[in-house]
Amino acid sequence: MDMQQVEASVAEDFARIRETQIDNVIRLLEKSIERLKISIILPRMADDLNEVEPVLRNTAYEPAINLLRRLKGLDVVKTQMLNIEVLHIIDYFQSNYQMYEMFPRYLNNISEYDKTLLVSFETILAVAKRHLWRTSKAEIIMERQLHVIYQEREATLKRIEYYKKKLGSKKALLRWKWATQFLILEKQEADLANRKWKNNVRIQNEIEKRTQTLRKHHEVSVQKQNELAEELEKAQAEYEKLITKNAENEKDLRDEKNKLVIQLENALHRYDSNVGEKLRENLQLEDMYKAAKKELDNFMVYYRKEEAVYNKIVVQYEQEEQRKHQQNILVFMMNRAARKIQTYWQEWRRAKQKKARKAAKKAKKK
Repeated sequence: MDMQQVEASVAEDFARIRETQIDNVIRLLEKSIERLKISIILPRMADDLNEVEPVLRNTAYEPAINLLRRLKGLDVVKTQMLNIEVLHIIDYFQSNYQMYEMFPRYLNNISEYDKTLLVSFETILAVAKRHLWRTSKAEIIMERQLHVIYQEREATLKRIEYYKKKLGSKKALLRWKWATQFLILEKQEADLANRKWKNNVRIQNEIEKRTQTLRKHHEVSVQKQNELAEELEKAQAEYEKLITKNAENEKDLRDEKNKLVIQLENALHRYDSNVGEKLRENLQLEDMYKAAKKELDNFMVYYRKEEAVYNKIVVQYEQEEQRKHQQNILVFMMNRAARKIQTYWQEWRRAKQKKARKAAKKAKKK
């Protein structure tokens, strides 16, 4: 029983390790595709630095701006492939491959060759996922089958021990051993044949799928080539029509240009004849303006004198009004104070008289 648990644990560990390895392989392929994308658009980013710089400014990828300037200044074709500066720039963009997500327009406008290369890598990733996960599942099923076979083997061994004890005779024991070995060998051969048949079926199915896929790709490729040939013929016909139409338009435009040149010369002639009259009228208007300005200056001198006299009279009037107002306030305050004093004196006098009358009454009582 302990041996069964150990083997089952080993099988589970193997399946878990294999699943982790598959995840690592798929993650590596996905990162390779992401780095391929940034490598494809890197030359375009260096050429369109004026558009790329505002996007990268104030982000975590801002150092890429200076690297793109340096890359643009280098002649990469003439520079050796192992140039340390070029490798340093490429390594930065390979490490920060997520940057391509900020420029979706560049990826949408890549060349047909780059699109084909990108699709090829994505196809490899899809095929790898399908094969690896399917193989992993098949291995797990196989491990389970082996575990079932192991359990059957243990049960067979227990039955063998039981029959060993039951059979006392050596001859019977020997006959029983040969029968047991024959049964085990027959079962193993049946299992082996079953596995071979399953593997052959799986291989045959995979060969048929790959053959159909290749046939479909070939048919699509031939159809695409025919479509491209038809489009090329149409484009050539349209190009010839466009050349003919452009020649006709060029002739019409040349005639129109000659007409416009003649009209421009007539307009210039009329302008030269009329400009003298306009200049004379302008000089007359300028003389009239100077005379009117002189009259205005004389009037302003007289106006400023009158304004000074008016301001002096206004100031004097305001000062007189203010003096009268203050005098009225002073008279009002003096009259009010006199009334207050008079009222207070009368109250004091009445109180004094009242007090004197009370004192006189007390003296009479005594």
